[in-house]
Amino acid sequence: MSMIEVYNPFTRELEFSQPSESFEAVSARINDAQDASYYWRRFKPEERAEHVMSALDYFRRHRGDIARSITREVGKPLKAAGEELDFMLERAEYLCRFAKDGALLPSRHPEYDDASFEGRIECRAKGVVYIITPWNYPLFCAINGAVCALLSGSAVALKHTTAPSVGAHFEKAFGVMAGIENLLVNVTVDFDVSARIIEEADINHVVFTGSVKGGRAIQQSVAKRAFNDVADPFIACSLELGGSDAAYIAEDADLDDAAFWAVRIGRLHNSGQSCCAVKRIYAHASIYDAFLDKALAIMEEQKCGDPMEESTTLGPLHGGEPTVNNLLAMTQEAQRDGARLLSGGATERIGVVNFLKPTLLADVKPDMRVLQEETFGPVLPVMSVSNDDEAIEQALNSAYGLTSSIFTTSRQRAEQYITAMETGTVFVNRCNFVDARLGWIGQRSSGNGSLALAPEGLQAFSARKSVNLDPSKLR
Repeated sequence: MSMIEVYNPFTRELEFSQPSESFEAVSARINDAQDASYYWRRFKPEERAEHVMSALDYFRRHRGDIARSITREVGKPLKAAGEELDFMLERAEYLCRFAKDGALLPSRHPEYDDASFEGRIECRAKGVVYIITPWNYPLFCAINGAVCALLSGSAVALKHTTAPSVGAHFEKAFGVMAGIENLLVNVTVDFDVSARIIEEADINHVVFTGSVKGGRAIQQSVAKRAFNDVADPFIACSLELGGSDAAYIAEDADLDDAAFWAVRIGRLHNSGQSCCAVKRIYAHASIYDAFLDKALAIMEEQKCGDPMEESTTLGPLHGGEPTVNNLLAMTQEAQRDGARLLSGGATERIGVVNFLKPTLLADVKPDMRVLQEETFGPVLPVMSVSNDDEAIEQALNSAYGLTSSIFTTSRQRAEQYITAMETGTVFVNRCNFVDARLGWIGQRSSGNGSLALAPEGLQAFSARKSVNLDPSKLR
């Protein structure tokens, strides 16, 4: 049996070690979760929402311990870990509000009813939703699927092996609600057992947040399931994968605001380790140099170091030396092909870890790898464009489709950009900001168009039932 091990990215000390659970043991727990869903779905959505709201108090009571565990396991600065927990609670509260406000009520079109027809489409629980969630935003990614599933009446099997403390906390918070046990079971399994869960276990939906490579593996297992003797062979999967998100700084943008959002929040938040981070910027030629000056100032303000220290803004890269070396190689290739290095492009040794200094590249070209591939770290390439059309053309020059953003004071320009983009989310004068009131969607190589969050997200995690009535025969 393989070992699941997690090392502190800053100290390199072992934080977690446990053998993978066997498929047989996990399958039995999933069966228990199916039984739990049978009773849980009998509650009305607004009642389920009240129980979930009460369960969230667990995270408030243990805020400090949870944040410190996240910092030790994934290297996120302690302040940022606490902020993630606070925003996670806000996101979950919105989802509960949607359930209370009728997001799961039957859909009706009475304008098409007549004397012999009355219809509605109801949302019903699926059963067990299997959620595989990553390390970079361990609370956000887990809450998106878990609360949507629970509010829809399903139970959850949660795999969180890259931040195992979060999985344990989720089970403590949501595992027992309304006197029903096993509503959320935390599973510690390796890749092989996880694949068998998708292919053979009694689950009804898969949620995966991670890399494109990981998404392909999940999709393959879902396809294999269709050939197995299982109760629900044709399950849906929700995939939210990587991104190479573009930001356009238009000629009329508020440059201070644009630099703060696109660089400090968009590129550097979580040390640049975000699927929806701004990974390439196109700035109008008329403000190009001025924007670069502001971006450089923000880059030079950052402090790498121990993520437990309050003053640290950039923690260690989770992938360690291989990730640092790959980002350095991209930066050096770009320089050889004519890009200008304005900051960074080198490492800084702190303790036992090599940090990549925040790196700003100017005069990049469309075919450079630093623009074409996903850069999961503090590297920002900036390219000058002569007009809106060129900016749109370059923003679309990507295999990914998670988010894109524009900074402008013109609503007309913003709407033209929105219409042209082929991403799941388009931001205007902000970026890298997931709002629970809107759906979270990945297109193209960034996902399969599945929906999480928003009132519609609760419906996306539900099965559908059409009800067809002849009212003329009813009293």
